[in-house]
Amino acid sequence: MIDATCSRLGGEFVGWAPDIDVSALKTTPWDREKLRYWLHRPDEWDVMIWQRMDRAVRSMADMADLGRYAKQHGKRLVFASGPGGAQLELDFSSPMSELVMLILAFAAQLEGQTIMERNQGAAAHLPSLGRWPGGPVPYGFPPVRRMFSDDNEGWWLGEHEETASYRRKAAACAIAGQTYSEITRWLITAEAPTPKNHRARLADPPRPGDPESTWQVTVVRDMLMSPLMRGHLVKKDGTTVRSADGSPVLQGEALIDDDTWHELKDALALLANGNSGPRRKDGHPLLGVVKCGICEVNMFASWYVEKVGRKGPRNGARNETFRCHGKQHTKGVPAVSILASGVLEYVEEQFLAHMGPFRRTQVVRAPGVDNRSEIAGLEADVEELSTRLAQLRGPAADSVMTQLQGRSDRLEELRKTPFTPAREEVRRDKTRWRSRYIRRPLYKVTA
Repeated sequence: MIDATCSRLGGEFVGWAPDIDVSALKTTPWDREKLRYWLHRPDEWDVMIWQRMDRAVRSMADMADLGRYAKQHGKRLVFASGPGGAQLELDFSSPMSELVMLILAFAAQLEGQTIMERNQGAAAHLPSLGRWPGGPVPYGFPPVRRMFSDDNEGWWLGEHEETASYRRKAAACAIAGQTYSEITRWLITAEAPTPKNHRARLADPPRPGDPESTWQVTVVRDMLMSPLMRGHLVKKDGTTVRSADGSPVLQGEALIDDDTWHELKDALALLANGNSGPRRKDGHPLLGVVKCGICEVNMFASWYVEKVGRKGPRNGARNETFRCHGKQHTKGVPAVSILASGVLEYVEEQFLAHMGPFRRTQVVRAPGVDNRSEIAGLEADVEELSTRLAQLRGPAADSVMTQLQGRSDRLEELRKTPFTPAREEVRRDKTRWRSRYIRRPLYKVTA
C-alpha cells in the first residue's frame, strides 16, 4: 500500500523506517529508533507515508507534535489508508485541517486504549485457566499450543532444549557455590545465546541475532531467582501468582524439581550474604601454613619474572613464589622467598602419605524450608476476605467464601512446618584419597 501510494505521488523513494515490535500507543515518533533517524534529517526527504494513522500515532499529543513538526519543516504527511480506505493527506495550512487531524488522532487513541484494556483483561483471565498470558518469552522456554482442561486450545510454555539446558547448568553452578560473576563468565565462554537472541530465534519469522547482545550479571541473578524455573506464573515483583486455594498458578513446564529449587534458594541466600571476613590480596592455598623461618609471619603470594639476557626485558617465564615481606627482620637480614610449585608438590606428597588410606568425605547440605513469608501473606488475605464476606450476600458471598476456605486450608497446612533450617550431613565416600597407597615412613613437616 505504501509502495502504491509512493508511485501515485511520484518523486524518488528514499528509505523505510521499520520499527519492529514497537507500539505507537507506548512510544512517541521520536522514541522509535528508525523513525527518529529520518525525523532528525528533514533535509533528506519531503513526504512521509504510513499505511494508516495508528501506525504513526495513537495519542492526540503525539499527533499535535508531529503536525507541528511537519508545519515547521514544510513536510507532507500521507496515510495510504484513511477513513473509508481512501488515501488521506494532512494539510497544515488551514486550522480546519488541524482540527480534523486531532479528531482522527483521538479516534486512534480511543481504539488503542480499548485494545490495551482488552489485552489486560485477557492477561488477567488466561492465568486462571493455566495458560501463558503472553509477553516476552522467558529464557529456556518456547510458546507452544496445547489443549487445556476446558477443552480449549491455548498457549503454554514448553521446554526449549538448548536454552533450558543452559539455565539448569547455571542453577547447578550456583548450588556448587559459584558467584553470579563466575556464572556470567561461563555463559559467555560457552557462547550461550542471550535472552534477547533467544526471543529473536523464536520469532515468526525468525529475526537475526544481535551480535552486541551479551550476558549481564543482573540478568543471570534475576534468571536464577525467578520462580519461573518451576513453571510458575510470576508477578512484576518476582513473586508467584497463586490461585484461590493458595497453590501456585502454572504457565509452563518446570525446568527443575522442588528439591533442586530449595537447594538453589539456600545457595543464593548464602551468596547474597557474602563473606563477612576481610578480603585478602595476598591469599593463596597455604595461607597460614607456610611461614617465614626467621620472623614466623605468614608468607604471601608473589610473582617472579625471569629476565632474558643480562640487559634484556623482563619477558621471561612467570613463576609464583611465597615471599616474606621482611619488615620484622633485623637489619641486614634479607626477605625469604621460595618457589610455590615445589612447596605445593611437597605438601601434596605429604598429604597423600598421611591421608591416602582414609576414605573421602563429602558434606551434603539438605535444604531448609521457610514458609513464613507465605504464611504472612495468607494471613493478610484471610483477614481481608473475612472483612469482605461480612459485607456481601448471594453469589458474591459464595465466591468470596470459596476463596477464603481455600486460603484457610493452605494456611493450616503451612503452619504445621513454618520453618525448617538447613542441615549438613557428612557422608563417607567409597573412594580414598589415594587409590594406590604405598607404605612409607611418616615424615615430620617442619616450617
